[in-house]
Amino acid sequence: MIEPQTWVADALARMKKAFGPRLAHLGLQGSYRRGEATETSDIDLVVLLDTVEPVDLDIYRSIVHALPEGHKACGFCSGTEEFFHWPRHELLPFSMDTDDYYGRLKDFLPPLSQEDARAGAKIGASALLHLLTHSYLYAEPEARTAILKDAYKAAFFVMQVVYYLASGQYCRSKKELLSCLDGAEKEILQAGLDVPAWLAAHTETQAFALLRGWCGGVLTGNESV
Repeated sequence: MIEPQTWVADALARMKKAFGPRLAHLGLQGSYRRGEATETSDIDLVVLLDTVEPVDLDIYRSIVHALPEGHKACGFCSGTEEFFHWPRHELLPFSMDTDDYYGRLKDFLPPLSQEDARAGAKIGASALLHLLTHSYLYAEPEARTAILKDAYKAAFFVMQVVYYLASGQYCRSKKELLSCLDGAEKEILQAGLDVPAWLAAHTETQAFALLRGWCGGVLTGNESV
């Protein structure tokens, strides 16, 4: 595994050399930012340039592939104007999950409101509800565990926003959020930490039902959104 501070510092030095003053922001997101990375985790970079053309993407790709474990590099790359006009319902969790290493991400964000966050929670919950329903109906049995793993992983990001709307506190890690939850929400987050282990004590139907029920509550207002 990489040491994220060193890896990002190396990436930043190479980006600054390649792009000069065109580099507006570089940040880190995801499990490495949260201190929750494993051997298989992606390295989620955020890079903003003044504009992004295909040649810039070629340069970016060559930089990250030259870094240790660069094949794990992932994340977001955009021009600043495109980013400013990004759908606002995505930007609260995006910004809260980013640690700045160069520039300040907030300088490139549009104004964000509670309604933007509420829309993001409902859009995320509806996408999960559809995925779970469609998969329960149509997915092959051997594919369902992998689908549930992805769905329970994604639920964490929706749950962060739901808890923020209810409490005013944005929990930036699974550990922090887990300490604040109870009931079904806590069980969902705990299950998502190791879905196969959770399924050893529960049925797939229970797994689908638990998460579907919570997503439905987010949509209908039974959860605090």
